Amino acid sequence: MSISCDSVVEVTDPDIVTPGSLNTEAGLQTLRAGSLGDLAVAMSGSAAGHGATTGLIVMSGLMADEYTYSGTFPTRREADTRILQDINTDMNTIYGNLHRSRAGAETTIDLLVDFGGNPEIESEMQSVVGYAYIMFAETFCGGVSFSKSPADGGDLIYGEPLTTEQMFNEAVSWFDQALANAGSNDKLDNLARIGKARSLLGLGQIDAAAAEVAAIPSDFVYNIEQSDNSFRQENGIYIMSTVRRQFSIADGKGGNGLMYRSAMDPRTPWDGGTEFGQDDITLYYNQLKYNSSSVPVVLASGIEARLIEAEAAANANDAATVEDIHNELRAAIGLSDLDLSGISGEDLLLTHFSERAFWLFSTGHRQGDLRRLVDVYGMMPSSVFPWGPYFKGGEYSSTLKFLVPQSESNNPNYVGCLN
Repeated sequence: MSISCDSVVEVTDPDIVTPGSLNTEAGLQTLRAGSLGDLAVAMSGSAAGHGATTGLIVMSGLMADEYTYSGTFPTRREADTRILQDINTDMNTIYGNLHRSRAGAETTIDLLVDFGGNPEIESEMQSVVGYAYIMFAETFCGGVSFSKSPADGGDLIYGEPLTTEQMFNEAVSWFDQALANAGSNDKLDNLARIGKARSLLGLGQIDAAAAEVAAIPSDFVYNIEQSDNSFRQENGIYIMSTVRRQFSIADGKGGNGLMYRSAMDPRTPWDGGTEFGQDDITLYYNQLKYNSSSVPVVLASGIEARLIEAEAAANANDAATVEDIHNELRAAIGLSDLDLSGISGEDLLLTHFSERAFWLFSTGHRQGDLRRLVDVYGMMPSSVFPWGPYFKGGEYSSTLKFLVPQSESNNPNYVGCLN
């Protein structure tokens, strides 16, 4: 029996996705899945890579008060102290993954035109783009550029650096498109509305944000899915904490931090305190919110919708409404009622933000929330961010935002941080 050479070398490898194969209906689903996968890696990290891959959730948690660093990687310690460099490899990877997710979603949207469109896929991908803009706006300094890779394979279109306000406004625009395409799909509609409301919070449009989410049910959830099917799909928060003991749940970090451990609150479960972390010098406290490599991460939820409404009430100095909203949420998980009588002004706002921090612990919200207390509500950074002496020596930096990585300098429009 003879076999021609051509029949051997022309074997199709089902694991390889070629550029031409993406311009099909099946290819569009591949692009959609790839964008969602890149979003998961950008946000929660993964078990893949040398020493695993950090995600924005844990790194922003270090910048804020959710985690302290119990490992040895200097790039991660930079986030804990907020003494940052623009050559930080962890942040460069996160920056690239977040842009990769956005670009994949945009390409999917562009290619859908060739197939007469698919409103539901378009809506989901438009929301993915919107959330990428939000995360850049909340955690990075102004100066992030959003370049475009044409779906037809043309030359890269370099983006101009945007201010934080411009990034939030771009997010609103993407969520408006997602809402227009969501139709009767409540899940996609809710996803886009919460994203738009989160953007409006960043712009200081607090009442408009609350109005946007008023009709969303409290039991709504949209998850970033994780899986133990591959290292890349595993929940990187679990890997970096429970498995590698590098991110320790904090308690009163830098004086201003919340007491995530001492509160003994079911929303921030933990164990440990009997062993050292990966650095062999820091007593380690393990988060238990993500207790396996396949636990999903919540991107948007009805609980967040209620918290946005509570923020509007706190901003209006309406303690009774803030109390009602929080106590209804607390009752659902068996927590005792809050009594906010006699609390007003800044104290009421800080009480709300504390509750919000426990509900949204380790989901990528806290750094943006602390920045909003500074940028929108006018509080001093030294009164809300971890401040003063750092527990391993030195002091916390006054920097509140991640820097635009030096790798972006291949963009001729690169300016670094605008602010």
